[in-house]
Amino acid sequence: MTGGAQTSGLILAGGKAERFGGEKALRPLHGQPLIERVYERLRPQVQALAVAEGGTALGWRAELTHLDDGPFPGAGPLAGIRAGLAWLQEEGGEWLVTAPCDVPFLPADYAARLWAGRKGTRPAVLRLEGRDQNLLALWHVSHFEKLDGLLGAGRQAVWGALKELDAVPIDVPGQEADAFLNVNDTAAWAKADAYLDRPPGK
Repeated sequence: MTGGAQTSGLILAGGKAERFGGEKALRPLHGQPLIERVYERLRPQVQALAVAEGGTALGWRAELTHLDDGPFPGAGPLAGIRAGLAWLQEEGGEWLVTAPCDVPFLPADYAARLWAGRKGTRPAVLRLEGRDQNLLALWHVSHFEKLDGLLGAGRQAVWGALKELDAVPIDVPGQEADAFLNVNDTAAWAKADAYLDRPPGK
């Protein structure tokens, strides 16, 4: 575990994946479900791990905690993060690191980077080539009320929540972009597939 003694993890897997024509979390990438690749990389970095499924039922790893959107069905990843923070409260946890189900090359020090860069109880968010990667973030349990209020007001943008909470950006060098490849369309899928086809050391 590398992300701090009080850090739990949440995989966000509630998206509709319309650019893929349906659910992508369980789609095999080199024979292994995409979400399984994220799980294998994130699980060693956190104390506990849950999956935010929104309105989908993946039927994957039943031993994990699977969360729906609660009172905000269909409200997107912010509802999933809110659900994760509610779970964190119940578990007596303090920090929650999030990752979408389509970042199969997540580095082994991902949670540690966010943990090291945090300031007080402000959220921390990865910034790659000048752009915040809003779903790659670290949240404090105290952020639940803010997210609950935003969703209650019909505001569903994760970036908006991070802005209101004065998130700390954690810059990632451009040469590490592949480690955070977001496989969210067919071109990115082909890139990920080609990456896995490379011989070791290439």
